[in-house]
Amino acid sequence: MINTDAYLALGLVVVGTILVGYIGLLALRFRQAGKLIETLVTLKEEQ
Repeated sequence: MINTDAYLALGLVVVGTILVGYIGLLALRFRQAGKLIETLVTLKEEQ
């Protein structure tokens, strides 16, 4: 039987990298959305 352990490890690394990148992008987007909301609230209070 052919040993495919290296392909399994490579696939897991690729999937893990994609998931970590996606989670990082979501965190960045939520942080930016929070800053935007704070800015809008500040502008509304100044009027």
